[in-house]
Formats: sequence, structure tokens, C-alpha cells
Amino acid sequence: MKITATRAAVAAVLGLFSLTAALPAPATAQDKAPMAQKKMTKKAAPNKSVMAIQAALNKSGAKLKVDGLMGKQTRAALKKYQSANGLKATGQADKATLAKLGV
Repeated sequence: MKITATRAAVAAVLGLFSLTAALPAPATAQDKAPMAQKKMTKKAAPNKSVMAIQAALNKSGAKLKVDGLMGKQTRAALKKYQSANGLKATGQADKATLAKLGV
């Protein structure tokens, strides 16, 4: 309440000089919320191409969950497959790897 009264007094004085734009907006309940509540996390969406890669890797002996997400296990399986098939082991699904997988 004290802050609101002070802001009102300052606004009245500044209004005489047309400087009201210099005042910060009053804080809202949302502004006072903890940062953890404000932070929005965006979850990755499943990708059909990644699902096809995971299925192809599984046919070659990998034991991946076919979820369409390019995670650590999928990258590791790609590296292992690439090494075993004479490809550059990058963990990336490049053209050569996709061709060898038949995707």
C-alpha cells in the first residue's frame, strides 16, 4: 500500500512535467511468481523420419524405443551402426547412413 501511495505521489508530480512514461508499470501477481513457474519448457515432438531411422536401427540389432525423438540412445546407436558399416561415426543421420539403412 505504501508503494502505491508513493507511486501516486510521484506520478502526480511527474504529470506536471509530462514524464509519466518514465514510471515502471505496477507489479502484478504474475510478475511476482517464482521463475520456475514462469519458465515454459518446450517438449520435442516426435518425428516420423526419426521413427523410421530408429526402426531401421532396431532391424540391425539396436534395441531402441521407437518414439521419434533423436536422443542420446539413438545417436549412440547411429554411431555404432556407422562404425560397423564403414561409415564416418558421427551419430548424425547423413545421406550415406540413410542409404545404408535403407531409409
